Amino acid sequence: MTAVYADYAAAAPLRPEAHAAVLEALDAGLGNPSSAHDAGRRARARLEAAREEVAAALGAHPLEIVFTSGATEANNLALAGVAAARALPIRIAVPATEHASVLAPARALAARDHVLIALPVDATGRTAPAAVATARPDLVSAALVNAETGVVQDVAAFAAAARAHGAVVHVDAAQAPAFVPVTVAALGADLVTLSSVKLGGPAGAGALWIRRGTAVVPLAHGGPQEQRLRAGGENVVAVTGFATALALAVAEREREVARLGTLRTRLRAGIAAAWPGARFTLAPDVPSTPHVVSVVLPGIVGEDVVAALDLEGIAASTGAACAAGAAEPSHVLVAMGRTAEEARGALRLSLGWASTAHDVDAIVAALGRLRARVARRSEEAAWPALGS
Repeated sequence: MTAVYADYAAAAPLRPEAHAAVLEALDAGLGNPSSAHDAGRRARARLEAAREEVAAALGAHPLEIVFTSGATEANNLALAGVAAARALPIRIAVPATEHASVLAPARALAARDHVLIALPVDATGRTAPAAVATARPDLVSAALVNAETGVVQDVAAFAAAARAHGAVVHVDAAQAPAFVPVTVAALGADLVTLSSVKLGGPAGAGALWIRRGTAVVPLAHGGPQEQRLRAGGENVVAVTGFATALALAVAEREREVARLGTLRTRLRAGIAAAWPGARFTLAPDVPSTPHVVSVVLPGIVGEDVVAALDLEGIAASTGAACAAGAAEPSHVLVAMGRTAEEARGALRLSLGWASTAHDVDAIVAALGRLRARVARRSEEAAWPALGS
């Protein structure tokens, strides 16, 4: 049984307010929002209320919001939809540290004659705007907040460099709204991805903001829903919970950033004391969100640490959930200049709306016990050699 949850970057626990909104919507007897009868009209009213709430959080117009099943679908629609709207192959630029839901569709497009440019990152995982200008892309996609390290990309400068060459700019903001202001005017983007489950909303909901006038071709056909960009009946229940969670995250952001910043400092100090030699992926002064602590524990594989913590009732990960169980080292850390061995030893601990100081102390205590076991095994393994 999980006693301490430290994997918010993968999926945040459902907020009580979002849970209540979902239950209320389930009990309302809603119909298909495209239907003309009473149950359909009531579903449509809830859907459009949620759309207005999401748009307000972004400083956008409601008709620019396209609801999706989550960030992965939104990212695919952004990249594949823009590429399909062009008559000729385009140049697509993506930082090497991007999430698989951006890298995979970008690579799929490259296999269909489009050109993929992997933008370099520095040791903190950030891409210089000059690299974007040099690439001269037609489409550029970048995460505002990296899911594995929490580093904040300067996407406004990024977007300005891209737009100077006429590029369409997509920002994956799935990890961002609870920690970083996400307004479309400030980002300077043409498309922005949001996720429900990262905010404490239900799974199965997300959104893609599309600036009016941006040409996008739908991935699925069969109906006029979502401005004819996503055929099929909308998940009104999940979208209702998503809008509730997003509004709460935005309203609580300033307070939560301060609170989680204190918890992160406590966690980093505790890990440094419990595991001598631990190396944090980011220095404290690197612009990053307070919910992620990425650390390399020398002499042990990150997956083994995750398994050991799980046995103690602590949920953690090595990196993005989409890569869990993969034999390959973290592509994010390798792109940042870490060795494959270091990347395999990475542990990601991510906090959120329900995290407490007790959780942090429990994580540190568990890591201390694990470190002691590792040390004992090292001594036992060395004993025959010492006695020979």
